[in-house]
Amino acid sequence: MNFEEFENKARLYVLGALDEEETEHFQKARVLFGHRAEDFIKECRKLNSVFALSLRPNMPKPETKARLMAKIREAIKKSGSCDGNHTSDASSN
Repeated sequence: MNFEEFENKARLYVLGALDEEETEHFQKARVLFGHRAEDFIKECRKLNSVFALSLRPNMPKPETKARLMAKIREAIKKSGSCDGNHTSDASSN
């Protein structure tokens, strides 16, 4: 594996996207390329964490939430675990 291939694999390695065999080859190349490899992996990890922090979660669509809540209510009715007396005990104190 040349260093350019190592760089490509390093990006995948940081994401956890290498299979077992690829990881084994990658680790051998990591030792071979030494400090240069470690520096590149550190940079990939840093960029990965910055990217992850920059992502904002999408809010679910209202219809998706409504469908999910309907399925939950249906499952509760089918299981019979909701007998109508399931109110908060905190208000009775």
